[in-house]
Amino acid sequence: MLNSDALLDQALRGPIPEDWRVFPGQGKPLWLAALSALITLIVLCIIELGLLISLGPLSILGWLVESNPGVPSGPQGTPHPVDYHHLIPLVQNLSLSFWIVPVVVALLVMVVGYRRGLAFRHSLMLLTPDGVVQCHNYLADPRDLKVLDFSQARNLVLQLSPNDGSSRARIWLDVERNEGHVEQWPVDTRYGSVEKIIQGIIEYHALYVARDEQQAI
Repeated sequence: MLNSDALLDQALRGPIPEDWRVFPGQGKPLWLAALSALITLIVLCIIELGLLISLGPLSILGWLVESNPGVPSGPQGTPHPVDYHHLIPLVQNLSLSFWIVPVVVALLVMVVGYRRGLAFRHSLMLLTPDGVVQCHNYLADPRDLKVLDFSQARNLVLQLSPNDGSSRARIWLDVERNEGHVEQWPVDTRYGSVEKIIQGIIEYHALYVARDEQQAI
């Protein structure tokens, strides 16, 4: 049985054995989070401009006239000149809110994206001769660990399936347990090349099986 916490601590503190492979997480940097926020801001502004054009400024102004009890109006059915100077503060407040909302949403996108990227930079995938330990944000307590113990795995198979509407294929590892059931083991691309990582896991598992068979003889 793998002692995942002990293996992870050794990988973080060192020294690292030569037959171990360490794949540190590559979180989203600040500039990429800012780029995501900028794209979000542009999209929201385009949507709001589209709404403004489709509704028309006169429709919005008419809504302000109807919803503002302070604006004088004549008897029903008779035109009455409206002093639109009374509506200037309302229009200013509406315009301010109209543009503040996208900015606030974009800032939230940047903060959340950067915090998630920062957490993933403190993540680690560790490949050892006895199994795989994956930890998302090893600074957290308790640690979010995912373990693949080679002693509990009968067979490993690389699986590949094209994504709908994407040129990139989806790659994962099918793990057949000793009990007979099969579970999927996906590998996050932020740890590096998925193909190389999965191929390394399969190679290490094959070496483990060969070593175990030799010990059984």
